[in-house]
Amino acid sequence: MKAQSIYISIILTVGIFTSTVITTTVMAETRYVSDALPIFVRTGPTHQFRIVGTLTAGDAVTFIQQDTDNEAIQIRMSDGREVWVDSKELISVKPSSVLLAETRTNLANLQNDSNQKISDLQLELINVRDQAGLSQGLQQQVTQLEYDKELLEQKNQTLSERSRYDLLTAGGVVALVGLILGLLIPGFVKRKRNDVWR
Repeated sequence: MKAQSIYISIILTVGIFTSTVITTTVMAETRYVSDALPIFVRTGPTHQFRIVGTLTAGDAVTFIQQDTDNEAIQIRMSDGREVWVDSKELISVKPSSVLLAETRTNLANLQNDSNQKISDLQLELINVRDQAGLSQGLQQQVTQLEYDKELLEQKNQTLSERSRYDLLTAGGVVALVGLILGLLIPGFVKRKRNDVWR
């Protein structure tokens, strides 16, 4: 009996050691459900265990350990449950259907971004054109004001020259009147004096 218990202990030790070597443990490695149809998840590594749910193509799961004897992998689902699936149902890269969907989403986002940028650039172009038109209008106003200024300066010059001419003419008239009066008044005063004494 003692030999039999030692024999059982040795068999159990070898069995545990063998299953430990056969079962590879890798923590927190992400795996994906392959492009196949939805797969069943079980409570254990063989098909004799109860089915507790399904996974669909592209679902990400966390790899816990692999049972090479039963070709099964223990995983942690997104809801936290630890279950088993057939090894052939999981792949280490994202399946093509998921990559295609992500690529389409990224493409749609890029198109939206580029459409928004095009719209922004068109608005900016309109603003620049408006500013250019406003600038051109202001430039025309400046040109017109410079032209008006030159006309006013010419009119001012003409008025200034005319004013000088008028002043000279008035001065000449005053001088002429003064000269005439200067010549006539002494002769008139002499005559009057002569008439008084006579």
